[in-house]
Amino acid sequence: MSAMDQYKVFYYTVKCGSITRAAQELYITQPSASYAIKQLEEQLGVRLLVRKPKGVEMTEEGKVLYHFVEQAYGLILAGERKISEMKSVLSGTIRLGASDSLCKYYLLPFLAEFHKKAPEVRICLSHGKTEDILKRLGDGAIDCGIVHLPVDDRIQVQATKTIQDCFVAGPEYARLADSPLTLKELVRNPFVMLSAHSRSRTFFHAFLHTYGIDVMPDIELGSVDLLIEFVRKGMGVSMLPRDFVKEDLEAGTLFEIKVIEPIPSRSIGVVTLPDGTLPFTSLFFVKELTAHLKPAEGPESIELQI
Repeated sequence: MSAMDQYKVFYYTVKCGSITRAAQELYITQPSASYAIKQLEEQLGVRLLVRKPKGVEMTEEGKVLYHFVEQAYGLILAGERKISEMKSVLSGTIRLGASDSLCKYYLLPFLAEFHKKAPEVRICLSHGKTEDILKRLGDGAIDCGIVHLPVDDRIQVQATKTIQDCFVAGPEYARLADSPLTLKELVRNPFVMLSAHSRSRTFFHAFLHTYGIDVMPDIELGSVDLLIEFVRKGMGVSMLPRDFVKEDLEAGTLFEIKVIEPIPSRSIGVVTLPDGTLPFTSLFFVKELTAHLKPAEGPESIELQI
């Protein structure tokens, strides 16, 4: 029997007034309860209880110990009640919106942990670009979303996470990674980018325009995963969040191409309607998600507003 079990038997013996009634309360045999008390007394080196004709009586040492055990066991019971309340309250459906890429790289790890914490909660995930997600939020079709920033002032941003882009290419372009290039040198190579109306594509052109440069991609795709695969196959250069290609860069299936001009950071955020009344479960979900995305303290970075 563990030390915790021994203290539990001691607590119930004092509470019930006898070892027999404590054993009944705990669904164990009377000899097991007596042995637990004996073990605890031997470990502490003091007598805790004295048997009487009508039950047990605490010694002075027993009274001191019970004072602390009672408080500790009360906290344990309070914790169990709180968990029980959470399990009963955290139910229903959370309506969430995110793009495929943000879901895969930032949301999925969190959702896996949240599901363990609240298995009764049903998560309804709506896919789409940032503008699609914001429209669904405004229409009341979803409770919250994770989108690229900035957004309309009428949308409330609950938390933000900074992401940093980099230029990458497959092994066929490894020579470009030997030393930093200027943007004008880099754009002479073929480019693979997301479709024209994506936030990533808009950010890409806004960055180039600050240096008086423009480029038309040789290949346009609607999926980040497909884009990465095209770049791996040597179809051209692309600009992607470093988090999306971290494993490829470590494995050597992609190479980072450094540029002389600093690439601004950008942000994603958890958004809700400012005056929306969310159910308790959705409020809890948003709170947990914002804590998950809370940025770590570090050096400030340049951010490009688009």
